[in-house]
Amino acid sequence: MWGVVPPQEKSPDGGRALGRPAVRGTTAQPRPLSSPVHRSALVHRSATWRHAVEIGISHLPVSPSRALRLAQIAESTGIARFGVADSSHLFGAMYPTVQLILSRTSRITVGPFVTNPVTRHPSVHAADVAALAALYSPERIAVAMGTGDSAVHSVGLRPAKAGEAARALETIRAVAPAGVTLELAASGPKAASAASAEGVDGLVLGGGLSVPWTRRLIAAAGPRPLTARVFLIGHLVEREDEVARARAAVRASVLAVARHAIGVDMAGRDVPSRLRPGLEQAFARYDFAAHAKADGANERLLADHPEEEAYLFERFAAVGTPGAVAERLREFQRESGIDGAVLSTTVPDPDAHVALTGERLTTALRP
Repeated sequence: MWGVVPPQEKSPDGGRALGRPAVRGTTAQPRPLSSPVHRSALVHRSATWRHAVEIGISHLPVSPSRALRLAQIAESTGIARFGVADSSHLFGAMYPTVQLILSRTSRITVGPFVTNPVTRHPSVHAADVAALAALYSPERIAVAMGTGDSAVHSVGLRPAKAGEAARALETIRAVAPAGVTLELAASGPKAASAASAEGVDGLVLGGGLSVPWTRRLIAAAGPRPLTARVFLIGHLVEREDEVARARAAVRASVLAVARHAIGVDMAGRDVPSRLRPGLEQAFARYDFAAHAKADGANERLLADHPEEEAYLFERFAAVGTPGAVAERLREFQRESGIDGAVLSTTVPDPDAHVALTGERLTTALRP
């Protein structure tokens, strides 16, 4: 599970996307995220190749009714995927929230994003997914499986191995009907290599907007065709004049995602050497008891390390206006070969964030 609960305050209405300027390219016919391409094509696409960057949403289900409202906003504005995070001890029940959304929407694809094989046995996942597929259209159900982060640490358990997560997907595949999408979450090559298991349809990449690292993860998964989506902490806003407030609102979420993605073996995960000592100190002091508090102790871990904080925002966040964020994602797709991105909703005003994502970001990302 990635992300933290935001403070309950009014959303900032400004902010500029962080990162280097994007490069515009030529366009081609769009291809749905569900249509996989060969990984060699993902890695070696030319600069002129382009399809739509498909956008999904990931939400922490603190309130089932709020999750439903956001999913309905997402569906009405053209967002194709709505993921429900699974960290029940911290944020609430995932599968009941998924079923509620499926029952009150008609088109959007819904499912766990990201779940794990530790806090629920794979056979339990399989039974729940099969039941949802029987009640609703299998094509509307997608499961993203990882090794476990806050969901397992918060109850004193240890994360699974990458192979165990892949085998959990195989267990689900054995009973789920055709049409259900199964994805493996991976922040490193060892986890990505487990996607070679039969029944895995795609990768959810947690390594952020690093082109070399993303290419390495995609290549590690082997030659079988898969889709690849990158998870980012998102905060879309209307104006460019309040970037500091927009950043402050998601600072704790960015740190949480970065710790999970690069907290181990920074040298091998494309982290600049000058930034590693400060990041290592911050990650070593990370407090899972404050994982669900956007204004908690973890938010201040990089207070004395502005360069390290800027790097984490550059790599793991999409903060700013829809147009500016679209430019970043277009460039990243052109250089890395991803199919889509999934944005979090850990912001003070998630309704506005999701509406901007659907109404303006998805439009801006069409070829």
